Amino acid sequence: MKRPLIGVLLAAMLGIGLVGCSGDDGAPGATGPTGPAGPAGPTGPTGPSGSTSVTLTCTTDPAVFADLNMVATVTSVSISGPPVVKFKLATAEGLPVIGFGCTSKSATATVASYPNLAFSLAKLVPGATATDPSKWINYIVTTVPTTTAASAPTRPSTDNTGTLVDNKDGTYQYTFYRDVTKIKDQVAAMTVSPPNDKADLGDLTYNANLAHRLTIQISGNAPGTGTNTANAVQVVTGVPLKNPVDVIYDFTPATGAKTPSGRDMADNANCNSCHQKLGGLPGGNDEAQVAAFHGGGRTTIQYCVICHTEQRKYGRTDATFDSTNTFTPAGVNTYKLYGWSIANARSFLHKVHLGEMLAMKGYNYAGVAFNHTRYPQDIRNCDKCHDSANAATPQASNWKKFPQAAVCGACHDGINFATGKGVTLADAAAGKTSTTIYPGGLAHPAGPQPTDGACAICHTEAAIDAYHRPVTPPNAGNSLLPGGTNSNTNAAWIASNQNRLPAGAIKVTYDVKSVSLNSSRKPVMVFRILQNGARKDLNVFASAATNPATGQKEIWDNFMGAPSVYFVYAVPQDGIATPAEFNATSSVYLRSLWNGTATGTSAGTLTGPDADGYYTATITGITVPTNATMLTGGLGYSYNVRTTLPLTQTNLPDYPATPSTVPTPPLTAGMPNATGGLIVIAPNKQVVASGFTGRRAIVAEAKCNACHQELGAFTEDAFHGGQRNDATTCAWCHTPNRTSSGWTADSTGFVHSIHAAGVLNPYAANGKFYTWHAVSADNGYWGIGYPGILNNCEGCHVAGMYDFSAAASSSAASNRLFRTVATGTFDAASSTAFTFSPWITTGFNYGSGPSFSATTQTITAGAATTLVTSPTTTVCLACHVSPSAQSHFKANGGSVYAPRGGGTVPNAGVVESCEVCHAPGRAAPIAEAHRLGN
Repeated sequence: MKRPLIGVLLAAMLGIGLVGCSGDDGAPGATGPTGPAGPAGPTGPTGPSGSTSVTLTCTTDPAVFADLNMVATVTSVSISGPPVVKFKLATAEGLPVIGFGCTSKSATATVASYPNLAFSLAKLVPGATATDPSKWINYIVTTVPTTTAASAPTRPSTDNTGTLVDNKDGTYQYTFYRDVTKIKDQVAAMTVSPPNDKADLGDLTYNANLAHRLTIQISGNAPGTGTNTANAVQVVTGVPLKNPVDVIYDFTPATGAKTPSGRDMADNANCNSCHQKLGGLPGGNDEAQVAAFHGGGRTTIQYCVICHTEQRKYGRTDATFDSTNTFTPAGVNTYKLYGWSIANARSFLHKVHLGEMLAMKGYNYAGVAFNHTRYPQDIRNCDKCHDSANAATPQASNWKKFPQAAVCGACHDGINFATGKGVTLADAAAGKTSTTIYPGGLAHPAGPQPTDGACAICHTEAAIDAYHRPVTPPNAGNSLLPGGTNSNTNAAWIASNQNRLPAGAIKVTYDVKSVSLNSSRKPVMVFRILQNGARKDLNVFASAATNPATGQKEIWDNFMGAPSVYFVYAVPQDGIATPAEFNATSSVYLRSLWNGTATGTSAGTLTGPDADGYYTATITGITVPTNATMLTGGLGYSYNVRTTLPLTQTNLPDYPATPSTVPTPPLTAGMPNATGGLIVIAPNKQVVASGFTGRRAIVAEAKCNACHQELGAFTEDAFHGGQRNDATTCAWCHTPNRTSSGWTADSTGFVHSIHAAGVLNPYAANGKFYTWHAVSADNGYWGIGYPGILNNCEGCHVAGMYDFSAAASSSAASNRLFRTVATGTFDAASSTAFTFSPWITTGFNYGSGPSFSATTQTITAGAATTLVTSPTTTVCLACHVSPSAQSHFKANGGSVYAPRGGGTVPNAGVVESCEVCHAPGRAAPIAEAHRLGN
């Protein structure tokens, strides 16, 4: 404590002394030039040598084995009997891996196996005709004899009981147990009984001139764990290799040269854009990876197709079904239908993605219930998986070049093409059990098709492509139709893939040049709208023609409706001067601004175009307060079919637009009031206002659309008419103050809950936990299974923005608002009571929640009795709903459905302390807790 005081005294004395001098020494001189560099110091001692290899043994620490990150490279394959494979094994850094390949031999085994290795081999058989596609036939179709059973035919498998030679330098040689040059004769000599039919295994003749595919799978438990022991008896829990390796090697045996297979139609990059890690993570949390399979060891689609061949129907019988097209008996395994293997990749993969839209019901393929899956975009986006622009998949367009009954029947499963009878997908969706609209009571207009030879006569490449354009139909419940009650949906068809539009469809693009406040603090946007990438000015209202579908003047010829000019910002709330979330909005429907009918807080002006085609929209009905922050403007967003109909093309014969027959009122006079037409989804466009800092970027739109294609549009339905299609702007409307049915409608809450819904069901007595916005008591988000790795936060989020490690995230932490979760009174007798949160009490009046007034530009505080959840807890509670989790949140300052209270700050005196443990560098950081594999 004395040193600071002494320093002050010395400084004072020095000051006095200087003042007392009669003169000074002048200003300091300039800094002199830098002197020459000194001589180099002596060379330091030689450091220890780094590792030159990684050596494993059968007693290597399981944790060390599990963390191996290896690369395997095939150097050659020769086949004159049992195939001989030479390969290298190294770490990702290039260090040779030595000693890999411990063996295991059970009490009944006749030969030892290599549990961490699996090899397979298949040939590609060309099509018999120009219209017949090629197909894989796997050679590994015999079992290894045991002490209790002789070798027998089987469905495609792998070989790991051969001989492995370790050259002790990172190179290995594996010789198959099976002799593929003799496999045909071996199978022919075996005796089988029904339902086994050796013909189902195909022509097993070894042909060295055909393209072949070798696969190597390196995976499984560390030696000494699980059943990977010398005697195959488990002693300790298995510790799996975290980074399994799948090797794909295409070659022609006659020359030994690597060659393209000639059948590459899908690439792992396409699969992983949704699944993130095809097959899941070995040892991963089962709840976090509901789409995992094969223990996470088979991770490439190129591997899938040589095992999931038509040969998988061996030993299977055709599934039977009743008059409702439901497989019988209930729960029976469905392995084969209409004589085709359901497990063939061409069938299996399509069925598992079409899911609930399949015509046949009650599928059960080894526990995989196809009918329970939901696809996150329009299923007709065939190029999502079959990407013809990808050089790695030169045969991606085969889906439309080679029509086959078996492939078409994978999705159109209600039709037996051999008889031509059955039910179409459309009729099945309408509740019908048969389609008889064609002569002879047929569902297939061309009748029975015993072979595929005639398919291309009707189903040309152009026709197949046209029928598979992703266009969502109008919602039958939209309020422009008699009896329709839903105004916040689509009354038009929606084209969701701008790269595969129907003929004549126009691609619309929004171009926002700037957003600002004028001198009166009125929000201003400078924008233009493009057609097919080119400038397209708005019609001049006075001289605009009447659109025949609407009977109204519209902003463009052959279009009806318009986007909205939308502004969002934050104003002080709950004692926070600069909230980190939006809580205020102002908008105007562009069509109303254009035709002069915008009034009240949406009143404004529209001027232009300027020389470049830009218009200036100003909302004069509101004044943005001086304490507003994060002001941002955007163009798009319109979706209410009665009051803000989206921009919709009306001149396409295949998508006709017709006047609504619903009277006015309840329709709004002067609005388009027409159904049909085609909406080509135009991505919303947003720009931060000049002089303002925007809201932190938490998610990346590209990550959402990697799975959703265009956020908001699906095969049979859409939300918000496909118009709220930018995930970063969900927070514009889904703010902390928005709630419904006793759930938060804030984007940080419901988005997580929707994606996690399928794993939350055990916490509900009826197995249907997340009921927010459920369509009915039997149809809600609880049926959703996330296709990726649920705890891979960066599957959606920007790095650093979910764990407070980024400055923009950590600086916003204390300015986040409490989320309102319950307002008003919940009537237990309501027809929508099934949507209520389990954490509210029916019959109690919670009062009004916070509300923003566009007129006064202020927030009115919510009633003390409304319920709130604190911001971090809101996010965690979206996935972690167990009683113990809630206790943890509350014990550490979290508010869970707590009364707001009458103070300025909600639930005053209770403060979240999550970051004490969960911030970066602390005991349990968020990123580590959500690390892949945890």
